Amino acid sequence: MTYADRNALLGMIMDIAKLMLVSGAEVYRVEDTVSRLVCAYGGNKPQVNAVPSSIIVTCEFEGVEHSSLRRVTDSETDMELLDRLNNLSRELCSRKPELPEAKTMFETAVRKKEYTPLQLCLVYGFTSAAFTMFFKGMWLDALASLLIGTMLYWVKRGISAQGGNKVFIDLLGGAFAAFMAAVCVRLGLGRDADKIIIGVVMLLVPGVELLTGFRDFISGDIQAGVMHISEALFLGIILAVGAAGVLIATSRLGL
Repeated sequence: MTYADRNALLGMIMDIAKLMLVSGAEVYRVEDTVSRLVCAYGGNKPQVNAVPSSIIVTCEFEGVEHSSLRRVTDSETDMELLDRLNNLSRELCSRKPELPEAKTMFETAVRKKEYTPLQLCLVYGFTSAAFTMFFKGMWLDALASLLIGTMLYWVKRGISAQGGNKVFIDLLGGAFAAFMAAVCVRLGLGRDADKIIIGVVMLLVPGVELLTGFRDFISGDIQAGVMHISEALFLGIILAVGAAGVLIATSRLGL
């Protein structure tokens, strides 16, 4: 391979690693994947450092050192995509296809299955209702959760369209859930606002980030574990602040 081909190969490997990290992969999995792919294509001495916000790799191809960096600015848990990327990495390591074929395989793997807004609304709504029932809410509370969860999808979509990050989504999403729960109870469409709220906000709870942080700790990646757990706890606090602020305001207004 030419120098440009090796750079392109390393770039594709880093794109795989970035998408894995964005989709919810643990740091050790990302670092191991990059190292194996580099070695499979003839690279030597791969040095990989991954944290939730960036990935850096340095390696040698035919005695020439190559380095690459990917900045990770967002996250969108997608276990289906992560599974496809894992399978792609294993296939690349075993078959070692040429660069054009490898790029085609990568583009095929990352092609996302598109869901319609109606499907996503139904998922949000029924998930909220299921959590409300799980926390011992009544059928009327579950119905209110279904309605609010459906609307929450559009709230999240609107915030994201305006450039809002996860902090604003959790803050405003928690506030929206609390306000709508209070309105539903006031109108007789629900009996227990607490059960309605907890069912809806479970859609926003950063559970995957928290679990990933603990797995990073177990594997010895202390820095990544602290970053993941800190992010999860911070988002949880923001979510609680948004919901509690509205509940306090509505109680003072007599709602």
